[in-house]
Amino acid sequence: MQNIMQRPKIALSLGGGGAKTFAHLGVLDAFKKHNIPIDFLVTCSAASVIGVLYNSGISSEEIKKEFKRKRKWFYIARRSIFKRVLEKFIKQKKIIDIKDLKIPMSIITVDLKTGEEIVFEKGSPLLIPLGSSAFPGIWQPIKYKNYELIDGGVLNPDPANVARKKVGLDGLVISVTLKMEFTEESAKGRFNTVLKSLYLLSLKYRNRIIESNSDITITPSNGLKINFRDWRETFFGYFSNSKIERHYQKGFEEAERKIIKIKELINYKKIY
Repeated sequence: MQNIMQRPKIALSLGGGGAKTFAHLGVLDAFKKHNIPIDFLVTCSAASVIGVLYNSGISSEEIKKEFKRKRKWFYIARRSIFKRVLEKFIKQKKIIDIKDLKIPMSIITVDLKTGEEIVFEKGSPLLIPLGSSAFPGIWQPIKYKNYELIDGGVLNPDPANVARKKVGLDGLVISVTLKMEFTEESAKGRFNTVLKSLYLLSLKYRNRIIESNSDITITPSNGLKINFRDWRETFFGYFSNSKIERHYQKGFEEAERKIIKIKELINYKKIY
């Protein structure tokens, strides 16, 4: 009997990065264009919202259109925009549980009560991604079952380690990281100091996790600098129409640059 070579399992890890997460849509569209399969999708922070929407069968154009509508920053701050968009498409696609999505999905959150990382692979397609993106100091925790969920990026902003567990050593892990550099600036008030400190804590082991578990890394926001003096711009400014499109295009372009290498690795890792 002839042995047939099979491609390796592929896990795509989408890291946190606030509204810059529209770059993830560009990556997903590039993969679709070049027929790169995804067996597992691992997300945290705002990438969980985008991931659930895309994984429900909503096109990137539809998703961008919903977020491009003119809104004042305080509507984003109240998170009503995330909830409204999720509710609309979840109802439209009749998604009841994240385990019913097209691609098996792992969503990273943190339980504020215990301080533990919680990985959801089933459960509410509304509350879990909202909890995964609930950055402390900006949005309130999400109460779900016995948990008080906050942003998964607090402990694991680029969950390549979770992706690696899904595919094993023989699989392929592709990480999309939206890491950025900080501008050099003095703290301005307690709120700014707390926000920057939270970011520093979450980013401390980011590179180590990515490098230890990823076969390929895509960096759409490479070289981007952020500041905490104007926290509204840092957290909400990326929701402007032009910036949504700019980050989407950057994600698409950076993914396309890696397509040849991805296909080479898929062939290299083929197993009997």
